[in-house]
Amino acid sequence: MCLVRRIRRQIREAVENYGKKTGEALIKNLAADKIKSIAAAAESGDWRGAAPVHLWNPPFCGDIDIEIRRDGSWWHEGRPIRRKGMAELFASVLLFNEGEYFLVTPFEKVRIRVEDCPFLLTTLRVENAGDASTQTLYLRTSLGEEVAIGAEHPLFIGADSSGNAEPHPTVNVRAGLLGLVSRSVFYQLAELVVNRADTAVESAVESAVESAVESTVDCAADSAAGKIGEHSTHSLGIWSSGVFFALA
Repeated sequence: MCLVRRIRRQIREAVENYGKKTGEALIKNLAADKIKSIAAAAESGDWRGAAPVHLWNPPFCGDIDIEIRRDGSWWHEGRPIRRKGMAELFASVLLFNEGEYFLVTPFEKVRIRVEDCPFLLTTLRVENAGDASTQTLYLRTSLGEEVAIGAEHPLFIGADSSGNAEPHPTVNVRAGLLGLVSRSVFYQLAELVVNRADTAVESAVESAVESAVESTVDCAADSAAGKIGEHSTHSLGIWSSGVFFALA
C-alpha cells in the first residue's frame, strides 16, 4: 500500500478511536516518518547526482506539506529544512511534470509546492572570458549543482510573476526544473554583455548549436514565462558554450 494512503487510513482510525487531539499528534509523527521514508529511498539509490526519475512510474500518493521558496530554501510544515544534505537528497528526486512538482522514488510519487523556481543560482564561474567561441559560463545552485549555460541549459529572460518591472532570468537546470538567477549573479552576467555584431562566431556552428537550444527550450517552455535570447533581433547579450543569449 502506498505510504500516504496508509498514513491517511491510520489518521482516520486514530481520530475515530482516540479523538481529534490524538489524531493530530499522529499526523505529525507519520508526516515525519514519510519524510524519512523519501529521504531513505533517495539516499539508498546507486546513482550519483540527480536520480533517473524519468525512468520510474510509481503510484501517485498525494500531497505532502513541503515547499521550495523563492530563495531556494526547503520548508516542511512551515519550518525550514536546515540540513543541507536533506534538501540535496530531496532535490535529487525532484520531477517537473505538466506544471507540477513531485518527489519521486521507485515506490511512490508525492506532490510538493514550489513558490517560483525549484533552484536558486547563486554562483558564477567563467572559463575563457572574452572569447566568444569558447567562453563558458557555469552557474551553481545553492545546493551545489553546477550547469554550463548553453544548448542543454539555456538562459531565459522573462517577466517577474509579481508584476514588477524587474527581469526574471532563469536557466533550465535539468528536465524542465528551472533555476532562478540570483540578483548578484545577474549583475555579474551584465558585466559580460557584448555586442553580438562585434563577437561573431562561425554561422554554421552557431546555427547547429542554436537548433539544439530550441529543442531544449521546448521541454522547459511550460515552466517558464520567458524566452531564450531572441538570437536574430537583439544584439546585446552574453556568449556561453558557443550560443548567444540576449539580455537586452
